[in-house]
Amino acid sequence: MIIRPHKILLIKNNFIEFSFNKNEDIDHEILPDFEKFQTLNSAEQYFLADNYNWDDGIIVLDWIIDSPKCDKGTASLIFWRAEPDFYFNYTAETIDEYEKPVWNLLQKIVEKFKQNKFKNNKLKFDPIKEGYKTDWETKLDIWEIPLELKTATKGKKPFGFGF
Repeated sequence: MIIRPHKILLIKNNFIEFSFNKNEDIDHEILPDFEKFQTLNSAEQYFLADNYNWDDGIIVLDWIIDSPKCDKGTASLIFWRAEPDFYFNYTAETIDEYEKPVWNLLQKIVEKFKQNKFKNNKLKFDPIKEGYKTDWETKLDIWEIPLELKTATKGKKPFGFGF
């Protein structure tokens, strides 16, 4: 699946390192445009997640996970890129406040997989081939990771030229 150049430009200009473009005259945080995000299809959301700079925070990643267009492959990519093993020993009560947004995002992904809320499965992500260890021992029931999240998704990986 090829991402068209105008969509790559839209993604790059609006969602990649958007917080790095802070205007010194503005004293508030720069946020991405949700209306522009809504124009992205499933493959474009995957491409965005694949190229996203986590230093921008998780607002865009949350939008992707909450989107009805979110594919299982995209959700899996986001889950594993978050390095979930760091969070496995924490509950909502024990996680540090600054780590809570990612913890919540991971829990949302786990729950959505358990409830089969991601309807599309057309985009490829294989956590094992990507180098992630998927057989972590977890002590807390909240971190019971569904088998489907530990294995490769079907389909193809979207790509774009000139990014």
